[in-house]
This record gives sequence, structure tokens and C-alpha cells, in this order.
Amino acid sequence: MIPELIKEFLQALHKRDIHHFALVGGGSINDAFRYSVGNEEFFVKYNNQVQGIINREVDGLNAIANLNCIKTPEIIAYEKLDDYEVLVLRFINSGLRTPKAWESFGQQLAEMHLKPATYYGWYQDNFIGSLHQTNKKYEDFIDFFISERLRPQIKLAKANDYFSAEEIKKFDCLFQKLEDILPETQPSLVHGDLWSGNFMIGEEDTPFLIDPSIHYNFRETDIAFTHLFGGFDRQFYDAYNSYYPLAKGFQDRIALYNIYPLLVHLNLFGTGYYGSLMSNLNQYV
Repeated sequence: MIPELIKEFLQALHKRDIHHFALVGGGSINDAFRYSVGNEEFFVKYNNQVQGIINREVDGLNAIANLNCIKTPEIIAYEKLDDYEVLVLRFINSGLRTPKAWESFGQQLAEMHLKPATYYGWYQDNFIGSLHQTNKKYEDFIDFFISERLRPQIKLAKANDYFSAEEIKKFDCLFQKLEDILPETQPSLVHGDLWSGNFMIGEEDTPFLIDPSIHYNFRETDIAFTHLFGGFDRQFYDAYNSYYPLAKGFQDRIALYNIYPLLVHLNLFGTGYYGSLMSNLNQYV
């Protein structure tokens, strides 16, 4: 059940009776509940295992909302209570993933990606899943991709004995080829963890982004992530490309960008992701 100090915080926040708490999915990291106050419904999530992770989520939600391109859940409150980080959001009633909703999602994500940025990275580090994600600022995408995305995860995987010396050499070989593989790039705000569980369709076909791993990156990394586990309709991609066409050859680069999330999944969940990771790597070396 929800800890008593969090219940007390919510009671003080709303100053009204809370009708009930219902356990809902909060991912593999956080605990989460839905609850009602009068005729309004709210979502509360909390974490006392990974310090700072909800703080960075709040930062990401605000960054997306401030661009005014695509909606995020309304933040009601964020608080630190002893060892807990607590986030209260207005509850989103799920709607159907209709053709109109997919079209809106594709167009609005493209609008977000069209907003220019001046560097790759972010003003602070954050998280990808429960893993620390460094975000030092770079002017060059290749430098950022190697130094802030691939190398830290490769180092962690090596420490976990997932790679041999020969496999590490394959990554070094990949790094030498990136300049010939990648198109001209420019940075923009990306969600950073854009699988099908990290967006919602609310009422009136309205898309929402949730659980971001926000930073400035090359937009193709966001779109590639949507292909990793599937769950995105063709109308989403058509609407995105109609609004902000991807560079020629994008399909050939999807496996390259997804080396990063596969490294993350290898480090988080183990060898079940090793085969897919090496298959992607071997396409380029």
C-alpha cells in the first residue's frame, strides 16, 4: 500500500477527502496510484530507490510543455518526503488510438523536433530507465553520440562481462565509420525514451508524452526508438514525414541509433538483449 506519509502529503495538498487509491502501472522503477478527490482524478508516483529520477522527470515534462507543441500531463505537485520523491499529475483518461490521434501525434512530434537547439546534450545529467545518463554539451552529434551515449554503456557492459575484447574492437570500428554513415545533423529536443509505453492518447484524440529522458539530440534517434519494440501506426510516420521529412536513407540508420537503447536494456535486464544488440552492430562493421 501507499506509505502513510505520502497519504498525509496528498491530504494536505488537496485539503479534501481522498476517495480511494487504486494501484496502476508506474513502470519498473516507480510505484504509482490513481485516486479521486471530489469529481477530479489524479495520478501519484513515488520512488525511494533511485534518487533524483523523478526530479529529472519533472524537468523533462516541463521542457516539453514549454515548447507548446505536444501535451504532457499537468503537474500538480512535486515534493521530497524523507527518502521519497513524489510526483502528482492530473490523471489522463485513455482514449482510442484513432487515425486522427496518430496523425496528430506524428505532426506534433515533428513540430517539437523542428524547434532548433544550439548544442547536443542538456544542462544536467538525467536517467534512461534507472541508469544514469550523462548529457555534457557538444557541438558535434558524432562526438556526443560516442562520448555521452555509447561509451558509458559499453563501459558498464564490459564491467558486467557482457563483451569480449574483440567485441569492444567492433565498437571502435563503428566509431570510425560514423562520419560516412550519418547525414547532416542538427540538434533539437527529443523525448529520449520513445517506446509505445511512453505516450498516451487522451480524450478527443489528444496525444501526451510521458516519462521523458529529455535532452537535445538528433531527431532521428527519437524516431528510430519508435521502431525498436513497435506499436506505432503507419499514420504516425506518414504524418511526421509529411510535416518534417526524414533524410534519405533513414531506414538504413535505424539499427545504428538503436544500439544505444539496446545497450541500456542489456545493462538493465541482461543477456536477453545481447543477440539483438550484436545483430545491429554487425550491420555496420
